[in-house]
Amino acid sequence: MKIIENINVQQEKLSSGLSVALRICRQINKSPDEEDIVDFSHAKFVTPTFIMSVLIYIEKSGKNICLDHVEGYLSSVCLDKFGVNSGAMRKSEFAAYLEQFVQKRYIPLIKFPATNDRIEDKNSIMSVIESMIVRQAGLRQNIISGIKYMLGEIVDNISEHSKSEYGYILAQCYPTSRCIDVCIGDAGITLLGSYSQIPKWDIDSDGEAMRAANSGISAKNLPDAENRGYGISTTKKMLVDGMGGQYMMVSGDTVYVKTKAGSGYFELPYGIRFEGTIVALRIPYWNEDFEYVNYIE
Repeated sequence: MKIIENINVQQEKLSSGLSVALRICRQINKSPDEEDIVDFSHAKFVTPTFIMSVLIYIEKSGKNICLDHVEGYLSSVCLDKFGVNSGAMRKSEFAAYLEQFVQKRYIPLIKFPATNDRIEDKNSIMSVIESMIVRQAGLRQNIISGIKYMLGEIVDNISEHSKSEYGYILAQCYPTSRCIDVCIGDAGITLLGSYSQIPKWDIDSDGEAMRAANSGISAKNLPDAENRGYGISTTKKMLVDGMGGQYMMVSGDTVYVKTKAGSGYFELPYGIRFEGTIVALRIPYWNEDFEYVNYIE
């Protein structure tokens, strides 16, 4: 089955990319075929949340799915290759590769190792990515500290909780609105799967798992783990309260969104379920009053 959708993501809301991606996910669900083609010939404007949502859903769909007309921006961010495999490169090789994007306003889709035996490789890769984001946007030190904290917490959660061999990250800078969208995802065991491994947590739905994660309840079986959670509470305070940004998390059949206007939990439509976890951040970098130390617990 060939899947063609008119794709024109509205930039105003971080969650808009997910909303458009769900239309493609629904078509994949409806298709009776084992092989589908997703045709991007009608793609006008996309965002990191759209790209990550489509990627994670396709990866765990259980089908053979080909991408057609992956051109222009979609090709530039390496969606046609399902990301750049940074884990197969030496650190110097990856740094040299990413250097070609220093004059761009985006970081392509990067696939990074997430297993515990490759923590050092993951940290080296993330250091190169963070430095490139800083250089592209010309960030101030107060914003740099916040970004490094937030990205570090989210990426560490993939290694600690997802049981995924690798994760993905991509970013887009919008100079006109002076913000950066960063999206990080994995095709792991979901939040629910993580909680299910700890008998003391009586959590048996994606919605409950999402609420637990965003309330600071950790899936780690450690004495004081409940206080730290997934680092999510600090990340949300720093991003939304401190910077005026937007936060979104998707796992299983549930999405959570937090902005300055409010927050909410929503069940995904059409019976769609993401076998993994996606975290998206919209990071304003114009806020000179933001103080990183005010949000560290």
